[in-house]
Amino acid sequence: MGIKAIITAGGPVPRSLAETVNVSRKALIEVGVQSLLQTAVQAARDCRFIDGLVVVGNQDVQAALDDSTDFLPEGENLVANIERGFEHFGGESQNYLTISPDLPFLTGGCLDEFLERSTGDCRIGVPLVTRTDFLDCYPGAPNRFARLAGGREVTTGSCFYLDGPALKSNFPLFHDLFRFRKYPHRLAVMLGFRILWAFAFGGLSVEMAEERATQLTGAEVKAVEVANAAIAYDIDNLENYNFALQVQDR
Repeated sequence: MGIKAIITAGGPVPRSLAETVNVSRKALIEVGVQSLLQTAVQAARDCRFIDGLVVVGNQDVQAALDDSTDFLPEGENLVANIERGFEHFGGESQNYLTISPDLPFLTGGCLDEFLERSTGDCRIGVPLVTRTDFLDCYPGAPNRFARLAGGREVTTGSCFYLDGPALKSNFPLFHDLFRFRKYPHRLAVMLGFRILWAFAFGGLSVEMAEERATQLTGAEVKAVEVANAAIAYDIDNLENYNFALQVQDR
């Protein structure tokens, strides 16, 4: 069974970019010869595991798509947009890849690598890129890394694999996580102080994080190491944007 891609194109333009780009959604920012949205759509089409895709966004996003691409109007937030894509494809009978269209270097090959290591091994897959792999791909790139137990430094990607039943059963949790993302004390209660304490002092391991995520979701969660850092280079600010332009010009 193929995987359905939900491209969530409802994200606003970062404040630091508002005066540089004249678009209503981050996905419409152009890097090189095409927009972030076009890059995400092309990557999904080139991925050998994906057999359907839908873009969720506003009217400007819809106007930027060709007639062959399915479109849904955006909801109130990111999780609502994923729900709309989920319902569009028939719900829990399918498996899904959510794609945030803020990845200027994303390719079908990068998605192939992630999904090949996710499907069959877990029900929820989270891409993990090491600092070494990230900087090998993009030397000098601005990025933040989390320090794990043993001094290992990693960052996560902006695409996530979820099987249909796991996605359906966890929509309430995802709504809570999204709602509490700006309230650390609420997230602390949800995630557990043991996890936050370990993370704060560099003692968190991948295995600890996977175990807690599996407990929260009721579905096996795996951190899937991906060497292709394109899945993790996202544009969140002006510095990210300017570096991406420099890479495109090389």
